[in-house]
Amino acid sequence: MQREELLIPFGPGLERVPVPSIQYIESDKRLCKIVTETRSYTIYASIRRFEETLSKGRFLRIHKRYIVSMDFVNFIGKAEIKVAGRVLPVSRKAKEKMQEMFIKYR
Repeated sequence: MQREELLIPFGPGLERVPVPSIQYIESDKRLCKIVTETRSYTIYASIRRFEETLSKGRFLRIHKRYIVSMDFVNFIGKAEIKVAGRVLPVSRKAKEKMQEMFIKYR
């Protein structure tokens, strides 16, 4: 199911994070860092959960540790991409799909 916002545990409650503002998600075992245009959130979650929840047309898993929003990808290289100025690795498995989506997106 595609959602336009995520409810993220933040402080003593929950915060609504608009999906279009998410630049990328980085996983470090059970911790996921959700990076948006204005801030980042670190929560205990599985990156697979986000891969299943977020739109396949907008988001792509480019590495075992990263999911990126195609809205913010502005450069692709041989084994890396730039997302909002940050260089992220692209796995060999995801490289072809990343190039295809980069050309077709927008």
